[in-house]
Amino acid sequence: SYENTATVTIDTGIRKQAQLSLLDRVLAFFSLAQPLQADPPPQNYNFDALELNVTASDMSTITRRYAIEELYNNYGKITLEVPAGNQRLFTVIAGNSEGEEIYNRIYGGIATVDLSPGQNVNLNIEMGELNNKFYYFYYYVGTKTMDTQYDESEDPTADIVAFKIYQSDDYYYSNEIFFAVITQWEKNFDGEQWTIIISKDLPGLDADPNTKYYRISNVNQYGEGNRIQITEY
Repeated sequence: SYENTATVTIDTGIRKQAQLSLLDRVLAFFSLAQPLQADPPPQNYNFDALELNVTASDMSTITRRYAIEELYNNYGKITLEVPAGNQRLFTVIAGNSEGEEIYNRIYGGIATVDLSPGQNVNLNIEMGELNNKFYYFYYYVGTKTMDTQYDESEDPTADIVAFKIYQSDDYYYSNEIFFAVITQWEKNFDGEQWTIIISKDLPGLDADPNTKYYRISNVNQYGEGNRIQITEY
């Protein structure tokens, strides 16, 4: 009921070109005049869906999904009722969807707020690009390590705060569960490519056939990227 909830309006910043105010247009003009500005013009969003999750230890998770047209129709704003309380974590993911699932996570944003009963809150969530710079990880049974390569000169883990590993009983990942968080890794640059090495025992990946299957994702300040299969080398 109203006594126990707060009304939260989130501005995702997603607009159709025609919805930009005169001020926005002037700002866009100046930023486009600077070649360093890498952001795509607003009409060229490369995602079609947005998912919002609200989580806290003392409430059920709230999940909402929106097609990009819905966001256009609402000037990029999302309004919802959230149970009042502390440490409400708002996580936004934008990407390409198929049916219910966002299978390609491109942008994200995270904000934590305390909510009082009856409060009206405007929440601006700064969205940025998720880190999807790795396409495979190889696992070595003998050393209980895994690695991946990256072919550019800049450090691909520069913005990564952690890796998350997930475990499943089958290769469809039908009952995937969180397995571990990794906050330390080795990285080497040989002048041409980076090698990233993570030490972690992955039980069941060395069996023939495998009894467990694993995937890994990169986490940066904007959220969690796509999950990548870990393959026994």
